[in-house]
Amino acid sequence: MQPPHSMPIFRISSLALLLLQQLLLTPVSVGAFQFPVALAPATASRAPSREAWARRCLTRAWKTSSAAAAKDSDDDGVESSKFRPKVLCVGDALFDCIANDDARGVSVAKMVERNAWTPFPGGANANVATALCRLGTPSAFCGCVGSDEDGDVLENLFRETGVDVTMLRRADEGIPTRRVMVTRSIEGDREFGGFYGGLPSNTFSDCFLDISTVADDASDAVVEGVEWLVCGTLGLACEKSAEATRCLINRAVSSGASLCLDVNWRPVFWPEGAEERARDEILALARQAQVVKLTDEEAEWLLDIPAEDALKNPFVVHEKFPDASAVLVTAGEKGASYYMVGHEGFVEPFVIDVVETTGAGDAFTAGFLHGLLSMGVRIESFEKEVGAEEQAEAIESLLRFASATGALTCTKEGAIAAQPSYDQVESFLIHGKKVWV
Repeated sequence: MQPPHSMPIFRISSLALLLLQQLLLTPVSVGAFQFPVALAPATASRAPSREAWARRCLTRAWKTSSAAAAKDSDDDGVESSKFRPKVLCVGDALFDCIANDDARGVSVAKMVERNAWTPFPGGANANVATALCRLGTPSAFCGCVGSDEDGDVLENLFRETGVDVTMLRRADEGIPTRRVMVTRSIEGDREFGGFYGGLPSNTFSDCFLDISTVADDASDAVVEGVEWLVCGTLGLACEKSAEATRCLINRAVSSGASLCLDVNWRPVFWPEGAEERARDEILALARQAQVVKLTDEEAEWLLDIPAEDALKNPFVVHEKFPDASAVLVTAGEKGASYYMVGHEGFVEPFVIDVVETTGAGDAFTAGFLHGLLSMGVRIESFEKEVGAEEQAEAIESLLRFASATGALTCTKEGAIAAQPSYDQVESFLIHGKKVWV
């Protein structure tokens, strides 16, 4: 494979092409449900700014497949620095046991009684890692899975997708990979309803990620080379994984990585009566992040900001995280909003046929980071490197790209199965709908 710098100049980044498309295209709405992926019509007066920014992206970005990103190496067998992970995702890799179509609207008990569920690979940070690779951004995963068949499937999936597994650990025999029971509403929205077999939350492999995984020599090259660390909060629920997560955050940030935190509040993962402790620990961690992503409902739980207000006015959310460069508020079919380096906006919903929504928010995160990395701009220096007249346009397009990635993930069952490639996101934004099977 040719190295990136020798690729033809017309093979541009998704974000750059998106900006060029905005000069000409108006989206088409299809289907029955809405997700935030619309491209707004461009006006003549705004076109020069869009074109200028697109040209800048064109000269900086290059396109690669996820397989190449993970496997390409120099002649001496050493992995090329161009393909080393740019994003490290730490957290849970598990199976979502999702209610079948004929079990929509039923309880977990009924779902299990009918054996009407199907296991799909998932886990918030595992989803982000695989979605990034499918878009073309090299990623790595840090976490612990069981020494069981489920763990084998997850590790093989990472390898096949191109995710670096240097920091993946396997738990001792007898400690299972987590299985989460997921119910579905008639509309396809999901709700977590406990764990397979009724096992306590703290008995699964992801709780056994320890400091040895994040502080050994093998992890040095990964941690010191990434530009972003993506972290959820489920690992905070168990003492050992919480200690390892905090240790990794300190190492990565000290090495120059930026922190992206997904609030990801799931009470079923926490011990009974631990809600106040969970709120305090999540809030403390979120205040260290450069990017905070949360849903409108999580804003209400964590910050006591009504969900409707959080979506309509993301600046009030940002006020709770004054050191963050960006706050992203997602709300499924209601749209998404953002406050980023002084710019506030709302991403209108896009109409799409929804099969199932697990992992949409994780794909949104991956799309955001992929787009930002393709710009070649550090978020901490965004205001300095991007002209004032171009910032709003660039941020708006970045969030639409993220939303497109999230929306496409809802078109199949399972969090990972429908994650789109770079080309599929481009096609979706061009045509306003899926034109592939």
